Amino acid sequence: MEITVLGTASIGGVPEWDCTCPNCATARRDPSLRRTRSSIAVTDDEDRYVLIDAGHDLKTQLETHGLTPRPERAGKTHRESRLDSVFLTHGHADHTVGVAEFCTGKSFELPLYGPPDLVDFLFGSEEDPNFFGELGRLARDYVKPVKLLAGETVTRLGGVEIKGFEVRHTQVLSGGRRYPSSTYAYEISQSGGRAVYAPDIGLLDEAVLSRLEGADVFLVDATFWWDDELQRISGIPVTSYQLGHVPQEEALKILSRVDVGRVIYTHFNHTNPVLDEKQPYREMVETAGQENAFDGMKIRV
Repeated sequence: MEITVLGTASIGGVPEWDCTCPNCATARRDPSLRRTRSSIAVTDDEDRYVLIDAGHDLKTQLETHGLTPRPERAGKTHRESRLDSVFLTHGHADHTVGVAEFCTGKSFELPLYGPPDLVDFLFGSEEDPNFFGELGRLARDYVKPVKLLAGETVTRLGGVEIKGFEVRHTQVLSGGRRYPSSTYAYEISQSGGRAVYAPDIGLLDEAVLSRLEGADVFLVDATFWWDDELQRISGIPVTSYQLGHVPQEEALKILSRVDVGRVIYTHFNHTNPVLDEKQPYREMVETAGQENAFDGMKIRV
């Protein structure tokens, strides 16, 4: 199977709309350094695709990376959807707001999987729908929300197995509810090959690390390099761990001890210094035998 990395940025993209930090300023001058919000597409035949996460940039990503209708397949209606199904990791905006794209077009009853509390958060019920449940008849006609239990395996594309498992990321309220929802990482397997996708993760504990043993690819959260990065760059007194992200400099060391074929970082905040090739951090990643993803990266598994 092949994974296309559609986007590699966190919620603000690169550049972020209200920022003039060094990375944002450079990306405005050089469009090749811009990054869209994190998402991947999985295929086994380059015909149909499983989409994991749907952020602000979804339509642009589908157009940019060729997941577009083909005239010879579209027929008299001029419509074709290349998406087989959609899986969502959690309820933050950069992973979900692109679902609104499906309220039009040829996406009738497109299966959309996610943690049960995420499906409730986004769609509500038929009797008491939430915003996405009513948006252009989205949940009535265009997508088919499916509550995916942790550990449950779904087979798509005729042989790609996808399993969600819960990881720490989103806020836990006093009553134990995850806000806005639980967070899943996804194991994606076919014919003995296995990739794990965790664009947002707040703890690389033994439960997570044991799942990674023997995996071919681990695409993992690299929102911030330092725990105090937002204070250093933007003067915002909140840490990486407080926001539910393992700092990349710590992940680098932890994952160096795990038996994984390739460790590839994604979901970069615009402040992460690894985005600046003049800084030493990119070389530190490469020296550790690991990689930084880029928009449009192709990964064979």
